[in-house]
Amino acid sequence: MTSKLRELLIKNAWALLVTAALSALFLAGCAGRGLPELPQSTDTVAIADRLTGPDGEKFLRDVTSASWNDEGRQASEVFSWIPRDALSKDEAAAVRAGSSAHAVASYIADNRQDVAGLPANPALWQVYSRVLIPYLGAMIGDATDVAGFEPLDVPRSQMRRTAALFAAMAKDPDANRALTDAASQRARDYGASFAASAVTDPATADRGDAQRQLDLAARLRSLVDTGAHLADPERETPTPAHAQTEIAYQVVSPTAKPDDPHIDARFFRGTRLLAPSEIPESEWSLYDSQLTVYLAPWPNILEAIRQYGETYDVIAKDQ
Repeated sequence: MTSKLRELLIKNAWALLVTAALSALFLAGCAGRGLPELPQSTDTVAIADRLTGPDGEKFLRDVTSASWNDEGRQASEVFSWIPRDALSKDEAAAVRAGSSAHAVASYIADNRQDVAGLPANPALWQVYSRVLIPYLGAMIGDATDVAGFEPLDVPRSQMRRTAALFAAMAKDPDANRALTDAASQRARDYGASFAASAVTDPATADRGDAQRQLDLAARLRSLVDTGAHLADPERETPTPAHAQTEIAYQVVSPTAKPDDPHIDARFFRGTRLLAPSEIPESEWSLYDSQLTVYLAPWPNILEAIRQYGETYDVIAKDQ
């Protein structure tokens, strides 16, 4: 064997060894990342079956715990159909979306402590937020316009799983902000519905549909506040005082005038009663008491607001 041939064989052998080593490292790296196989994002039936089937929780755990190199964008596409189909006129599509969203909500709620330490994957958590938003009403017993999503808890309970869901979403600031903003707006909408009923018929404000709207507002507002406290125990313990003042404002604001003897003129801007968010903390107590005095001729409204505080407290206390 010539020296040149021997040298060529040695070089080829080294090249094969290097290639084998690099292949082994690549495969080990892939295994280490534990990237799960994703279903086709357009096959919504298959995705729904996967999420709601016996291995649905494992699939969600695998997807959520993987270290996606694109911040979870590809994985998020698997769930992007759910908020789109949530309000579908096709009943089967709407039920698939609702049951799939329920699977996502259940996984996050029941694994609050674990998901906090998982990879960030912001795109994935932001799609989880979009998945949940259409079902904020269904979470608290108002399934109007949606299907397939059963509450995680009995609505008239402490709603511990639902509070845990809100707390877990604090993992991603953008996802959390989108969810809590939507929940807060929905709570305000329920409050506005109550206020309209109370102004129209003050004598029935503490019962019937008016009271139900206020009950829904209290649950949702308390879940937002309680979830924030669970996520950050250093935050002030949630109480219903400020939330009750906001409800009183929603009732009072359509009729209160700057010359009313019960409300100080400094709480108006022109002819508009200032909202609670515009009141300095140092003057909140006076503002609240004056709204209460204004409502004194309508005891049923005050009773409804008191009940609001009780409903809020059922969720917020002892979490």
